[in-house]
Amino acid sequence: MYCKQGIIGAQFSHSQRGHALCCNTGNRYKQSPMNVWWEQLKESRDLLRQNKKVKDCVSCYGAEDKGVESFRQIYNRQFKTLHETDLPKHIDLDLSNFCNLKCIMCGPDRSSTWAKEKNMFPASNGVTSIDANELEEICKLSHEVQHITLQGGEPTMVKEYQTYFTYLKDNDIIQNVDLNVVTNLTNLNTKFFSYVPYFKSVNIAVSVDAYGKANDYIRFPSHFEKITSNIKKLNQYDNIQVTVDSAIQLLSMFDIKNFMAWINELQNHFHESKHIFRQYIQHVWSPECLYINNAPSTLKKHFVESVAGTNLEYLAKGLKDNNYDQNKTIDFLKQIDKTRNLDVLQYIPNLNLHYDIK
Repeated sequence: MYCKQGIIGAQFSHSQRGHALCCNTGNRYKQSPMNVWWEQLKESRDLLRQNKKVKDCVSCYGAEDKGVESFRQIYNRQFKTLHETDLPKHIDLDLSNFCNLKCIMCGPDRSSTWAKEKNMFPASNGVTSIDANELEEICKLSHEVQHITLQGGEPTMVKEYQTYFTYLKDNDIIQNVDLNVVTNLTNLNTKFFSYVPYFKSVNIAVSVDAYGKANDYIRFPSHFEKITSNIKKLNQYDNIQVTVDSAIQLLSMFDIKNFMAWINELQNHFHESKHIFRQYIQHVWSPECLYINNAPSTLKKHFVESVAGTNLEYLAKGLKDNNYDQNKTIDFLKQIDKTRNLDVLQYIPNLNLHYDIK
């Protein structure tokens, strides 16, 4: 059960989430970053060094039991050449929930617009962020860091990341760091991207889950064409590589052929400029009404036929017949539409071929 991330890294988040071994662990710690690194995570790191299971990592064990590649396995491959030191080598940061989108599979702790919709944190317009003292501790823990992952919220819009970048630059750390940014890329924030050339390398992981207006509904209120334009502009940076990070869900299943054609178009665009372009594929487990195995049998059949011969084919092989109550999905989408004054059929008209939505 050895996990390199659990030994060399940690995730530090804003107060509504708390800190952890990584972004995939359910057990969160509310103590200060220094205390979490030196005290709270010590026992888990000791157990992982001995190849023993730890309670924080049950989600990875569960994924592996289902034959799904876990974060543990990904991290072991990604960080296999890194050696342990007193300070973290990989820091995963989630410093604020500030975000301009309210993706349907997300929630208030990761999106200020979700929080505002639910009337949470009204004094700060739905925003929760790490405080200055904790950010200072994270900076002090960063002197051996070689990999940094930024999450959110929307990282390109979170001002605390710019403060952190300034510290890395002023202390001659930034040039040793491979940066990974998980972003909706609805904007190309000039201040944020001004730091990009200083990093050793930068991977922009763009979250896009479906083609066209379906993605606009999933990641409301984004605009697919604008995101596409922003992705293509990334080849202006010499040290950037691009990953389209796709969390496939039920609403991704309708127009998957055009989605894969779009991926191929982007791949050709970046190949011409000699930039690395990848697609990372996962799928949504929660809420369960968006889990692809809970789709109607007719939609599953359509999906299986559509992904044949593509790198999504393995998802189709995992689909099984079940008796999921499709009214749960209908009710979920109707509630989204009511709250946001939308009509899902304007975004995914073929939904009516598989669901009785009126």
